Amino acid sequence: MLDHTQPDAALNRLSRLFFLDTLDGARDLLGRYHQVESFNLYVNERRLMVVSALLVLFLISIGCVMGVFTLLPDMHWSLVLPILLLLPVILAGSLFVQIYAFFSWIEGRSMRRALGTRRMTKRGSLATWLQKKFKVDLGPLPKVPWVLSTLFLFAPLLLLAYSWLPAAAAFVGLAILLPVTYAALDR
Repeated sequence: MLDHTQPDAALNRLSRLFFLDTLDGARDLLGRYHQVESFNLYVNERRLMVVSALLVLFLISIGCVMGVFTLLPDMHWSLVLPILLLLPVILAGSLFVQIYAFFSWIEGRSMRRALGTRRMTKRGSLATWLQKKFKVDLGPLPKVPWVLSTLFLFAPLLLLAYSWLPAAAAFVGLAILLPVTYAALDR
């Protein structure tokens, strides 16, 4: 007899790797926002900066959609409709990934601010350079769902770079400048 539990276990692990753990993490992050007073207060005090950052994240998501959309003229006519139907999924997926990583990052910043810097973590070379040169502390790294980021952010931006390099460079520049600007304004 064949044992069907092993493929099911592998499928379960894959589904967790790709999507379900990220959804659970996002749900837990939202719960912490509602339950942890310091996190809630941190976000509410910086409401204007957070809303501005969300608008930039939405703009980057539009860039991801453009990355797929710009390839439509080069595709076979039979692929145009499925790609057009995929555009809202790419918009929602890229926005979800970015918002999840952003709020994970500002949760770490709020915890660091509430608890103080009791334990100094080792900084990377870029963070050390930003700290020395501009006195910008990026704080702890966020949780990043790498598989979803690759599917919904990196791949569409690479497609955009393939078809329209200056636009892709502008969106990547926005993605890099967002946390640096936020950290510079959040002193």
